[in-house]
Amino acid sequence: MVRVYVDDLVIIGASCDDIKQFKKEMANAFKMSDLGLLCYYLDIEVRQSARGTSISQGAYVAKILERSGMAGCNPCQVPMATRLKLSKRSTEPLVDATAYRNIVGSLRYLVNTRPDLAFAVGYVSHLLEEPRRITWLL
Repeated sequence: MVRVYVDDLVIIGASCDDIKQFKKEMANAFKMSDLGLLCYYLDIEVRQSARGTSISQGAYVAKILERSGMAGCNPCQVPMATRLKLSKRSTEPLVDATAYRNIVGSLRYLVNTRPDLAFAVGYVSHLLEEPRRITWLL
């Protein structure tokens, strides 16, 4: 399987020999360089070892926290308070909708490696039209 993003290829195969053969064929047809094992791709960190492969987005999370002014926040075990009720009819003051949408969009991408956040991100996504101060503080 080959994943292409602009001019980067990620090659995944059943065996190292298959991958080497594919790389050889590509190098014969195109000017290319082999960067070795995948380490970082589209804000996803990849760690490969004999025990397996793991992915994370730690650096991406740090960027999101910095942009949202939450770099020094305390971690918590659950992504959202239980029984949280938010309403589109809230009387709380409006916040910058563009900034809110940017952060929610970033969180939606984060769900790729953090499916445990999917419900909470989906929940705050329904308030993209007119985000209120209470939503931003979550």
